[in-house]
Amino acid sequence: MEKQTVENKVKEIAEAMGLTYLCESWFRANQAFDRFRRQGESREVTHPDGLTLPACLYVQPVAGFLNFTSQGFVRDAPSCLISFADAMPLDYKGADAQEIAERLKGLAVRFIVAVNESGFFVPVAGQINYRVAFDKMDANLCIVTLSLTLQEQAGVCFDYGL
Repeated sequence: MEKQTVENKVKEIAEAMGLTYLCESWFRANQAFDRFRRQGESREVTHPDGLTLPACLYVQPVAGFLNFTSQGFVRDAPSCLISFADAMPLDYKGADAQEIAERLKGLAVRFIVAVNESGFFVPVAGQINYRVAFDKMDANLCIVTLSLTLQEQAGVCFDYGL
């Protein structure tokens, strides 16, 4: 059986919420999002691979910690950037952008609730930092990015091959 990583667990939660899911670097995510094509003047967008918006992006972590127990288990706890992205009107006004950002923050809240209900991770509580970006990608998107540490609830016993 394949080890269920933190990323696999995040994917399971995002897909259960009905979101398109990507696990990429910012560079590769930009390439994937740039393949969305707008239909006329509407916010309707299509993607050649059938992806839809809004989407959840798990930005590949570059840091975290491993929590070793005295029983020989280790729990992964990556420092995560988890983003929620949706299309913006081409010539958006501030009120339009804010409405989309608020909707994406709502998705972020639903995601954290789902994380806490999943049993996969130590419950997330307290302050969670987020950033809103309107022009971060080549595609015309609003992106809300959470910055948090997700620590696995149950550890995995590793065979170190020693």
